[in-house]
Amino acid sequence: MTSDIQGKFEVIESFGIASRNEFYMIGQLKEGEIFENWFVRIHLNSSLKLTLRIKAVEEIALASDGSKYKLIIIDTQEHDSQDFLLGLGVGSEMVEIGIEGED
Repeated sequence: MTSDIQGKFEVIESFGIASRNEFYMIGQLKEGEIFENWFVRIHLNSSLKLTLRIKAVEEIALASDGSKYKLIIIDTQEHDSQDFLLGLGVGSEMVEIGIEGED
């Protein structure tokens, strides 16, 4: 990992709640650390990636398998980007966690 990359997060599913202006990614931290105000990096192709500031990180459990997961919460109100993020269909993929990025 480069000095800025602090972790790797395996997203299993993502969703949004329009009334809260929030986008969520459920998954597991596979490597490193993750904290509020750090950034998630979603690779759109080999040379383009999207950075999103992490509003909060919560621990959750799913009833279907009893496993513990992390829930990354992204505030979409500022950029009105919830529809765009939902359109990306983020799921079943690895994203990077970094300390630097652009809002």
